[in-house]
Amino acid sequence: MGKQKPHRRKLHKKNPTGLQSVQEFDKELNAELGEGDREKILQNVYDDIQSCNLEEKLSALQILASMSCDSSMAKQIAKNGIAKLIGPLLLDYNAAIRKNTVHTLSEIAENGREEGCNDLIKNDIITPLTILLRQYYSDWKPKEVGDEKVTFVQAVSLLWTLCANNESAIKRINDEGLVSLLIKFLNIDIYGIEIVTIITQSLICLSDENDAAINKIKQSESLLSSLLDFKADDKIASKILFLKTCVADILININNYTDNNQIHVFRKVLSILSDVLAIDHGQILSCLTSILPHENNASSNDKRKKVQEKRKILEMQEQALQILANLCFECEGNEIDSNTDDFETMELESECLDVDSMNEDLKIMSTLPVELVEVINACNLIDKILDKTKFVVDKNNQEILDQTEEGKATLKQFYNIQCTAYLCLNNLLPSIEIDVFGGVDNLFRKWIDISTEFKQIFKKNVELAEASTAAMRAILQRLVQERANVVELNQLTCNDIQPMLNDIHQCVSINVRVNMIRMLCNLVQIMLSKKNSKDSKNYEAIKLVSTFLLDISKTENRVWVIAESMDAIMDIYAEDETDHLAADIKLVPRLLSIMPHFKSKMHQQKKHLQDGAIVVSTVNSNLMRFIKYKQKRIGINKHC
Repeated sequence: MGKQKPHRRKLHKKNPTGLQSVQEFDKELNAELGEGDREKILQNVYDDIQSCNLEEKLSALQILASMSCDSSMAKQIAKNGIAKLIGPLLLDYNAAIRKNTVHTLSEIAENGREEGCNDLIKNDIITPLTILLRQYYSDWKPKEVGDEKVTFVQAVSLLWTLCANNESAIKRINDEGLVSLLIKFLNIDIYGIEIVTIITQSLICLSDENDAAINKIKQSESLLSSLLDFKADDKIASKILFLKTCVADILININNYTDNNQIHVFRKVLSILSDVLAIDHGQILSCLTSILPHENNASSNDKRKKVQEKRKILEMQEQALQILANLCFECEGNEIDSNTDDFETMELESECLDVDSMNEDLKIMSTLPVELVEVINACNLIDKILDKTKFVVDKNNQEILDQTEEGKATLKQFYNIQCTAYLCLNNLLPSIEIDVFGGVDNLFRKWIDISTEFKQIFKKNVELAEASTAAMRAILQRLVQERANVVELNQLTCNDIQPMLNDIHQCVSINVRVNMIRMLCNLVQIMLSKKNSKDSKNYEAIKLVSTFLLDISKTENRVWVIAESMDAIMDIYAEDETDHLAADIKLVPRLLSIMPHFKSKMHQQKKHLQDGAIVVSTVNSNLMRFIKYKQKRIGINKHC
């Protein structure tokens, strides 16, 4: 699996409309109305939206927005063709109508997610939204407060949400040239921090693997870079740091760190990210747990504002970790399209792939430039990332957070930070010298820490289990590459290994199982690095792992898992010194008995291989050659 690109989570968008909370309104509505009543009200709302009476129209838009906070309702409203009904109101002469319309559409898009956004775009919400945004292009200057500023912010937010959920929206934005329009609003002296921040957030989405947008944004790179140097008073320091984090995200998207001309940009970016991660999220937790249980009090407006500020910092830390993880993410140039109907082509192409070279491609990535490693060292970035892999929410704090919806959302943020920190560690490990991580012993202690926590969460939180095993796998992989002599690993027994085998059997996540299979392979490779492995007490442990991998290959239904198990076997027995082990476990006949099962599953699942396509193809092309070679080696040893 190697490096992984974290999925971008849409950042929380502050509601600038000044209307009653849609969640609060919807709770009141649901308390009084049944499902049939809601449908009836929805039809009445559609009628009132078309009313000539301004108050009726405004009231209908507000009710529609509040009903849309429910995901299923938002999807239904979008499916009903709401874009055609209220899209033209984005261009209404009345500022309040425009503001409420864009707010309503934002709620539908945000809560309707991909399905809702697809329907909005299908009904061409992009056209009136584009016309609305272009009206701001000429000489508009935002006032500190007012409908026009709120409308603009919500319109950009809506655009961002549509693009985050639908690729065709991004194509439309490219075709309409809206990226150039958005860039105009990056002048913080004219437009202020709120507008510049929402613009940068939308540009992050638009610049993610979008060459057309990247080329436009690069023309304003100096303006973006200047925002990293922006100074502000302490009152808005956290807002400025959040803005700088967003700018850093864009700069990572539009630049390549292998370009020596851009090293100065990445130095600034890493410095910003270091400042973000230096904030103690444990202290943030203490502050939040002292406020959140009382958030529903009438006098808690100031406290709610403080909660939002603290949650924004957590959001910022997750984003910083995503940026660092993506800094070292490399798309595999030779990745095979697993959706092709012509699987024979894939098999033919795989014939030119060598087992050893493929494994090297998957495991050893290009290293970061020494200038960036120096910055990482100077900022203690690795220590800050490792700190974020710790889950700071204890049982008592979790009970407090579980009392409110805001608290539950906050708890999810702490999990997201930990999860992204693990993926960040996974991506950085192959790219930086091991000394930066504190050396072999420190890395192994980290592996022990993560494995201890994994035992507690792998059945409860699949996403976290996948991220943590990715980090554990990367650590062991690096120890193998370093030919590390870790005493504890060299003393592993069957009793130490058996719990891992049990976990693989019990786990439902294919990613976790694949990571754990690769970990078993790495553990055995470390054991085998001892010259006297035949006589060591590791011998039985190695046999146990080998037998397990062969057994799972014979009974497993997912071809990716079968391929990973056999790939691990080929890695373990690649060296001639393992011939005696291979003979002992009857490796060759067992592999021959597995081949029909593997071939059958491979052809059954050829259109759904996804992440497993490369390893399936590699095993398919190399397994028979490996068997023949090992058969010859064992035969030679017998005659000797």
